[in-house]
Amino acid sequence: MQQSPAHPIEWQFPLPRTHAGIAMGNGLLGALVWGAESINITLNRSDFWDHRNDFRPTEGVSTYANMVAKYRPGSDSWFPKVFPVKPRTAAIKPPSRLPFGRFELELYPGCRPVSGSLDYTTGKVTIRVAKRGHKTFSAITFDLSVKLSVILVRDPGRIIRDVRIRTAWEWVRERLQLTGFPEPVQVSRPGLRGWAQECPADPALAAICRRSREGFIIALERGANAPAAIKAADKLTARALSGGTQSIRKANATWWRAYWKRAPEVKVPDEFMSKFYLYALYKFGAATNPNCRWPAGLQGPWVEEYQPTPWGGDYHFNVNVQQAYSPAFQANQLEHLMPLFDMIDSWKGVMRRYARIVCGINDGFIIGMCCDDRNRLLGLGPGVLIDHACSGWIAQMFWQYYLYTGDVKFLRKRAYPFMLGVMRVYEAMLEEKNGRLSLAIGISAEFGNDIYPRIMGKNPSWQLACIHMLAAALQEAARVLKIPPRPAWAGIREKTPLYSLCGKPGEERIAVWENQDLDHCHRHHSHLACIYPFDSLGAPTPEKERIVENSIDHWINMGMGRWSEWCMPWAAIIQARMGFKESPWLIMQVWRKLFINEGLATVYLPRFRGITAHRCADQKKPREANEVMQIDGTMGAVTALYEMLVHTRAGVTRVFPAVPEEWRDVSFEGVRLPGGFFMSASRKNCRPEFIAVKSLRGGALT
Repeated sequence: MQQSPAHPIEWQFPLPRTHAGIAMGNGLLGALVWGAESINITLNRSDFWDHRNDFRPTEGVSTYANMVAKYRPGSDSWFPKVFPVKPRTAAIKPPSRLPFGRFELELYPGCRPVSGSLDYTTGKVTIRVAKRGHKTFSAITFDLSVKLSVILVRDPGRIIRDVRIRTAWEWVRERLQLTGFPEPVQVSRPGLRGWAQECPADPALAAICRRSREGFIIALERGANAPAAIKAADKLTARALSGGTQSIRKANATWWRAYWKRAPEVKVPDEFMSKFYLYALYKFGAATNPNCRWPAGLQGPWVEEYQPTPWGGDYHFNVNVQQAYSPAFQANQLEHLMPLFDMIDSWKGVMRRYARIVCGINDGFIIGMCCDDRNRLLGLGPGVLIDHACSGWIAQMFWQYYLYTGDVKFLRKRAYPFMLGVMRVYEAMLEEKNGRLSLAIGISAEFGNDIYPRIMGKNPSWQLACIHMLAAALQEAARVLKIPPRPAWAGIREKTPLYSLCGKPGEERIAVWENQDLDHCHRHHSHLACIYPFDSLGAPTPEKERIVENSIDHWINMGMGRWSEWCMPWAAIIQARMGFKESPWLIMQVWRKLFINEGLATVYLPRFRGITAHRCADQKKPREANEVMQIDGTMGAVTALYEMLVHTRAGVTRVFPAVPEEWRDVSFEGVRLPGGFFMSASRKNCRPEFIAVKSLRGGALT
């Protein structure tokens, strides 16, 4: 639904650091525009990887049965027996996306950038430049193509004096040299600047900035080596110029117009959240644009140039990827899921190999918890291979795509086979005793990472919730497809507990795993996954409600002193699903102060001390050398806002379930819901004004 009115989003300069920059992207190419005296463009591409030195499980050794047999909760001596590490080159790190560099647009003396704006309806960024002694401003504009790795820079006032090259080599030279990278090849001739970075075992990447009649045109392209990459990037600038820069801008406007036409319109009485919602939804489009067919990892297409890429810029599947893509459903941008689904489908051979090694089956799928774009592992351990809810949460996203679209062909060809393969791994892990099914050991995501011997336990509630979600979804999928469901699924739902419990009789609450209470503040709310994301509790009963209430009270009692950038929106969603009216919004306000920088980017480390001790040692370091941008918190906040306004749980849609009293007037239009429904609603003076439902294919909505 077209956002109206379409006011540009404004920033004041200086924007002093890379991740304070205004983001531009097309899913493959990422650019951040920032600076103080000069205007800097930090550049990267999502396909710029060093794929060497991945971790690989050992056939016949790294098995689930071996883990069960050798695991000792009070010792770590069992670990090398299950995960012997192959000889590796110590200097070479696991697979990682690579920092690249930036162009600095040097302005003529007396000129400085004073403000920037984003026209989110076209993706155009405008930087206003003040000239000493002049009352008027000049403007430099940036248009990043939605289809090509090209940026158009328009400089009608000719105030850009020169273009400087700053490659990542300047900051991370020692690290790159140590791991076999050669020095970048620079290009400098009249009207053209650029560089290329070769990789020891992957394609080189080049950036070219060529002067044009309007100003400059920047292109990034890969090649077998530096000369080939430079030639390809230069050829891309020529292609863009020959096709006409106006055609690129027209294509951008057309694409973004269609994007915003699909998107919900949300009106809340908070100026900052209204601005942040639009920018975050714009960034979602920029990070996940399906034209370029490249899925977003931890940082989307944006990577800083001044440090090694945090966590390798990889794909973390125990919350981060799922949270980054969560707005696709309610924001009605379902095609943006396709690059992610395509990547997962391309991994079938590797996923089957992991399932065969771990479980001894040939028809299962396992996604590594932290991996590169080929599902090659960045680490090795139980949490990487048997935190199977990582695979299950992705399987839920395949299932949700069907629920939101009703696309039976997608269900038959893609969702159902993937869900089936994920469930086959659970079936192989579950063991039956006295009429009950259980997991002998399992992971509760990231719990115990700081206390090594406690990383696993029996029947983690995180895994149990995923199992119940998946079994129910598979039964329903079989019904839709008119094929016989596997009898095992009914048995799994009947014999597997919904969660593990702890606490005295009458005071039971959900445990992390059997005999393991949530005994410290933990950033990953995985033990509450039966509430969100898996919504696996089924029909409410007094006993379930009592257990969930006790669990939430205990979770709150443990505090938020170690919560991070992505877990606060998750916490707000859980509380919204509990029907709490005031606390979700309060959590989001605290989150805003802690984790959003001047450029409206969510950063992994708190911006100041005193509220959360998450990575407390790193909090003491200078921000300019220690800031990490991730997109999961940004996108999680969009989903949290939707969940506060409307959501469906246990088959029932709640309207304004978690809207605070101070939001006296609030409305939304065109939020997409499961079943092909679109809902719009408004309340005035704290009273519902109207609710409207549009259905694409009929059916019942409760």
